[in-house]
Amino acid sequence: MVGNLSRWLFLLGTNSRLFDMLIDPRLVAHRQIWNKKPALRMIYADYYRRMARFLIDGPTLEIGSGSGHVRDHVREIYMADILPAPWLDLATDAESLPFATASLTNIVMLDVFHHISRPLAFFSEVSRVLRPRGRLVMLDPAITPLSGFIYKYFHPEPVNMSVDPLLPDYSQSTSDPFDSNQALPTLMFGTAERTTAFEAKYPSLKLVKREYFGFATYPMTGGFRDWCFVPGFAVGMLLKLERVFEPLLARQGGLRLLIALERLA
Repeated sequence: MVGNLSRWLFLLGTNSRLFDMLIDPRLVAHRQIWNKKPALRMIYADYYRRMARFLIDGPTLEIGSGSGHVRDHVREIYMADILPAPWLDLATDAESLPFATASLTNIVMLDVFHHISRPLAFFSEVSRVLRPRGRLVMLDPAITPLSGFIYKYFHPEPVNMSVDPLLPDYSQSTSDPFDSNQALPTLMFGTAERTTAFEAKYPSLKLVKREYFGFATYPMTGGFRDWCFVPGFAVGMLLKLERVFEPLLARQGGLRLLIALERLA
């Protein structure tokens, strides 16, 4: 399905020294932190469980697999990233996917959409490669009254709520695929009005779920940094406690936004 690109990556992978030179050091650092932080792994297990609720049977692609952990939770899946790495199935740009039309049943992305350079080009590709009734499931930062303050002042990635990602000429094109705007998911899908505007532009894609969640537990793990303020054994209890408060507080204070879209027939 991925043709010459997969064969090229396989041949490249046989030369470990060359691959070591080409792997982005940030991916390597993420894998190292992942392996030594059980609290972080438990957080991401919760993320993938939430996303898996909206997947249907069939060929599935994860875009932005990065350090490569989705198969711990979703086994039958292609792993892709814009940066090559030996643990991934292919390297590709999300705005130009090497898959045939109507060949995928699901696309999943975790902390990826806010890095997409041209969102409109991306959704055109999603509409092309998904089968009828196929799903796109994304989990990204949510900009709420509380989280906006946290992301703006305590997170290295920028938050720019002044842009309109539905404009034809919108782009956050740069030379670094890690560049981002954490506001992008909220600007596109954060409210019913924004989602209606999106669906008017992409009538083949319909919102299935919009879910705000996540409070203090993830920040206390330190994410993909070396420090962690919460022991692994406490994460499960804290996540259960957060779920109790989600119906009341998530829309005003949630740090995470899950979006599930369905490709109409």
